[in-house]
Amino acid sequence: MQQGVRTWICAALALALAGAPAFADTLAERVDRMERELKELKAELRRRDAADRKREAASASAKTPPPAAPAVAAAPPPAPAGTEVATAEGTPTRDRALAAIIDRVRLGGYGSVRFEGSSLADQPDTFTYRRFVLTADADIAPRLRAYMELEFERFTHLELEKTTSTNTDGGITQEQAVEGSNGSEISLEQAWLQFDLDDMLKLRAGDVLVPVGRFNINHDDNRWDIPRRSLVDRGIPVLPAKAAWSELGVGFLGDIPMGEQGILSYQGYVVNGVTLDTEFETILQSRQGDTTKNEIEAKVSPTSGTFSQDVKNAKSITGRLAYTPALGQEIGTSGYWGRYTPDFLPDEDLWSVSADGLTGWGPFELEGEYVYTRFEGIQNVAKGFAQRAIQKESESEAGNVETEIDFELAGLARAKQGYWLEGRYRFWPAFLSDTFLGRSFSNPQFVAVARAEQVWLNGLVEDVVFSGGRLTEFQDQNRYVNRFTVGLAYRPVPLVVFQLAYEYTMTNHGQSLSDVTNFLVAGPHEDNASTILVGAAFGF
Repeated sequence: MQQGVRTWICAALALALAGAPAFADTLAERVDRMERELKELKAELRRRDAADRKREAASASAKTPPPAAPAVAAAPPPAPAGTEVATAEGTPTRDRALAAIIDRVRLGGYGSVRFEGSSLADQPDTFTYRRFVLTADADIAPRLRAYMELEFERFTHLELEKTTSTNTDGGITQEQAVEGSNGSEISLEQAWLQFDLDDMLKLRAGDVLVPVGRFNINHDDNRWDIPRRSLVDRGIPVLPAKAAWSELGVGFLGDIPMGEQGILSYQGYVVNGVTLDTEFETILQSRQGDTTKNEIEAKVSPTSGTFSQDVKNAKSITGRLAYTPALGQEIGTSGYWGRYTPDFLPDEDLWSVSADGLTGWGPFELEGEYVYTRFEGIQNVAKGFAQRAIQKESESEAGNVETEIDFELAGLARAKQGYWLEGRYRFWPAFLSDTFLGRSFSNPQFVAVARAEQVWLNGLVEDVVFSGGRLTEFQDQNRYVNRFTVGLAYRPVPLVVFQLAYEYTMTNHGQSLSDVTNFLVAGPHEDNASTILVGAAFGF
């Protein structure tokens, strides 16, 4: 059955990538074109204003004779503090400096919010502020550019209080309190410097998006018509680290013209790379008739690489090659390879490959992505981890507090593979143009959208048991997750979208969805879920 599904996938992708030229621009291309036109228009207006000021100054100088010099020149009174000094053209220096910054630096961002109602018993109906991202794009000088994205995910506030004081016993008392919103995160998604050596050769260094798959490098929420990111890139994920996946490194990129319309784009980087990292979770339980339990769970799973000392002492390589034969079409392939174990564990590598594409026929668009990732030597990693951690579980009791420490390997599988395929149809009924949906908007659109997704996890680590530094039990399993989503989106302008969608998710019969996803709270035998999603996303 899986072989048949894979055959269908390959046929669909081949048909999509070989399709006729698209007649409609993609959203990103429209936005980029509008930004370029606006920038050119502003530059032309500045040139005209400067020319008008020079002509006016020359005309006034020609008509007015120079005044006779007084016998005694009076010194001008000192300017009051804070007064701006005008330039020869009559523009305050401060205003000119501000205008220069505005011309060189473009501030922007995007955000999204969602409501979801689920059929799962323990998954509450909830509003979620998915994320708010601030961006800055600076033209430092000709051929020098810097870019930054700062993300606030499910974030409202963070408070830290620290006090140090003397106490009545003659010692020092230190108090610290941390308060924040649940499930929140602040992260640096991108921060890099680019030096354009040539139109076809650009050097980029810093925090860069890993170019594996088309979603990771085009992940802005307002670009998509479904208010949930794909399983392959986020919900499981098949990528070595969940989107938006960035790494610290350096590399080259560029666009090479191919024929009259074609463009061959490339990216290639050397980065610190994905590594196994430890996440600590502390659980404090009060129990009637028993001691208080303090449970510490140490979960070791693959995450983005470090931004300081590389704990692997090894670098990873990644790259992408994409061909655009015409506007609105693209076919790409990408890959990643590198060590994923820190230096205190056995040396093991992971590698990932991806193929993706975009095409269209008039108002129809088809976009898809396939990713395969393999973690080598997982059992060797488990043995090495057992030697270092000694005991999977350990307990101790002191007074009225019982402490338990538990180690877990999570998110590892010998092989992960999956795809998503999304079809879109853009339309606009003419009779709505004079309603509140169309009034004052130049090109509003409705978008009917459907997305099919499948993920297979082969050799997914289920349980690792060790004692006395020796691995005593290693259990893995094969799992799959299927999801189908249909929806309708309304775009009054290209950068804003209102979304309505229904999704159905399922996994192996009788097993829990929460074992294989990172966003569903499912019971032990809840193997399917129906969800209604209502969302809104914006960019500026």
